[in-house]
Amino acid sequence: MRKLFNIFILGTIILASSSCKKFLDVNENPNNPTSSSPTIVLPQAIVTSANAMNSYDNFGAWTGGYKANAGGYGGWGTVWTYNFTTDDYAGVYTNTFAGINQLNFVINNTTADGPLKYYNAMARIMKSFLYAKIVDQYGDVPYSDAGKGLDNLSPKYDRYTEVYRAAFAELNAAIAIMNTAAVPNVTTAVTAAQDPFFGGSGAASLTRWKQFANTVKLKMVVRAKNVADLASFVTAAIPSLPTTSADYLNDDAIVQPGYSASTASQFNPRWSTYGWDINGVAATSGLSNLPTPWILSFYNGTKLTDNVRGTAIYASFGANVSQSINGNTISFVGPATNQLGFDTEPVRRGQNGSYWYSGVGRTSRPTGTTANSAADVGGVLKGASMGTVLMLASESYFLQAEASLATVNILPALAGSGSTLFENGITASFTYLYKNAANTYFNTTAAATLKDNYKTANPTSALVNWTLATTDAAKLEAIITQKYIAVNMITSEEGFNEYKRTGYPTISAGATAATATFASLKSGAPAVDKLPTRILYPAVEFQVNSENVPKGVSPYTTKIWYAK
Repeated sequence: MRKLFNIFILGTIILASSSCKKFLDVNENPNNPTSSSPTIVLPQAIVTSANAMNSYDNFGAWTGGYKANAGGYGGWGTVWTYNFTTDDYAGVYTNTFAGINQLNFVINNTTADGPLKYYNAMARIMKSFLYAKIVDQYGDVPYSDAGKGLDNLSPKYDRYTEVYRAAFAELNAAIAIMNTAAVPNVTTAVTAAQDPFFGGSGAASLTRWKQFANTVKLKMVVRAKNVADLASFVTAAIPSLPTTSADYLNDDAIVQPGYSASTASQFNPRWSTYGWDINGVAATSGLSNLPTPWILSFYNGTKLTDNVRGTAIYASFGANVSQSINGNTISFVGPATNQLGFDTEPVRRGQNGSYWYSGVGRTSRPTGTTANSAADVGGVLKGASMGTVLMLASESYFLQAEASLATVNILPALAGSGSTLFENGITASFTYLYKNAANTYFNTTAAATLKDNYKTANPTSALVNWTLATTDAAKLEAIITQKYIAVNMITSEEGFNEYKRTGYPTISAGATAATATFASLKSGAPAVDKLPTRILYPAVEFQVNSENVPKGVSPYTTKIWYAK
């Protein structure tokens, strides 16, 4: 944690000097108590929190079946074998705590009833969101001693049950603050320039903050529902959950601090990972990563038919294309795919900007600097100025649909709305994919109509048509499968989390066929038994906080707390 404290200091200074100009160009050091202010640090903390989502999605995409290795690249190592070390996916931990430390600065320098109460509430919600995310990957983490800087450089690890309880209580406290009216001439408003998430402390923005907080609460309860150690938490938490759908997210929760295609430091980091740089040079991850046949099977008719979303997500979806690899010309139906761990030549290559840049919305797919600045493209990768998703509206609807099931019994008041909530989740997925970088829906066909057409294209599938799922078990499989599809290369970790929790979407035990399992071919046999359940604590914790970091944790035998 000593290094994480240093990351907080250095990272915030870097943000202040080089991040998106609209929000983060400041002349004060927010870590200097004589000059910094929560009004300066809050927008930086929100953007730092959003940037951490890249690490989560990357982990989920590799392990959850969304992407695989392209040909022509080596050094895949533990990406293939799942024999994770303390260096693998360490950014999930360190980047999350960079955000938590900044949010703690805001919380510790404001009060629930003082003039900066809205800053306090927003920081509490964002901090609880990050803690829910990190506990879902690691279990026990520092909480009660975390973020104290030089006062405690070796914080203890709190049990995941206590972190969950504390984070949930903070969400309730933050909502209560927002429900208390501002005091004229006393309460300081949060301006749109200080809130790159929902746009300030106006009434509409506070409503969205509360919807977001309620949806995080709901996800925590759903995930904890069948965990014996959290039974009392679930019982106590359910009465605080709103019983109407309008109190949960109904639009995508996106951080937009002013990402821009005109300055390299203002690119959306997700775009920088897969797209092009300021000079139009293609990113290595876009070239070296490919979609899997497994995930394509949910679009190309193998499992489900979904041409509209397939076209939105993938370049060359359904098109006949050819590629020359080491003198071999390979013809295939796009996009190029590979099964994780397959490395026998010829393995197909990636392409500039990655196969996840579809260019949908344009008559032809733009590339390079033109793609960077294109303002009318949808899909997963929209452009250098796209916002960063923290939570999709589709996830909110699918959480509500699951909570409404009689066998789950978290939101019985919504029991009669299961079909509507499920279909709203699908509609919201179409909506997000056909929004451009400015977050404007541009498809000439309404998203609800696209959803109806999707149902028609899959007339016998209970994974698409709610009425064909005649049991709660079948309905749960449909909900989780559709959530898995909706978060594809956006918040991929949520798809993998839900697989660990529910076993959906179903894979075939011991199978090696590319559309029967998403386990790596190099993970051992039977493949299904070799999928990891978690990642390891980072090496830095063993270096500077060795007396507290949990020992003896295994990616396989130490199941994450909610895993089946």
